Amino acid sequence: LKERIRSAKSRIFLSTLYIGKTEKELIATLHEALRNNPELKVSVLTDALRGTREEPNPSCASLLAPLVTEFGPDRVEIRMYHTPNLTGVRKKYIPKRINEGWGLQHMKLYGIDDEIILSGANLSNDYFTNRQDRYHLFSSKEVTEYFWNIYQGVAGFSFLVEPSKEPAGFVLTWPKSNPAPSPLEEPKQFISTTTPALHALISPRQTAAQDASKDTKVYMLAQL
Repeated sequence: LKERIRSAKSRIFLSTLYIGKTEKELIATLHEALRNNPELKVSVLTDALRGTREEPNPSCASLLAPLVTEFGPDRVEIRMYHTPNLTGVRKKYIPKRINEGWGLQHMKLYGIDDEIILSGANLSNDYFTNRQDRYHLFSSKEVTEYFWNIYQGVAGFSFLVEPSKEPAGFVLTWPKSNPAPSPLEEPKQFISTTTPALHALISPRQTAAQDASKDTKVYMLAQL
């Protein structure tokens, strides 16, 4: 993954449940790639509950926010999806380590240019060192674009992480450009807007004629 990040030419998009709060090596690799290639853009999508659980102590969000500070929001976008099922009094009183049971964003999509790694592993130390999981690399523009479109769809219904001088080091904002209201303010409207939009993204679509010389077929399946 680090090798491909370093060689990225135009885009990197990483979707995961969270990035471990001590994963400075991964952040340094993203920093190196952005510094060496002014044309490169990076987008990261995590879950809002899991990605901010430790605040105001170091968290996934505080780890990523400095990339926006250094390279600007035009090149680095950090998004965090928040379930519409945890709002109001329920969100206020349910402990953080339990509230994730009401819904999480945990797609594992690691896209670099026209390649993508589909995995079951989060971007954290345990998965990098101690655990064995699935890693499938697809060097296919068509496959990568399919998941890039899903990624963009979910990111567009997510909070934006912005750097802050507050103790947590970041704030979550709901951009006016998002095509749905905040799930924390209008959860029912959020659901009614996002459901058909996301369903359209994962629906089967017409593909180019198959090459009879190829011996591998990929069937896209998604569950949201």
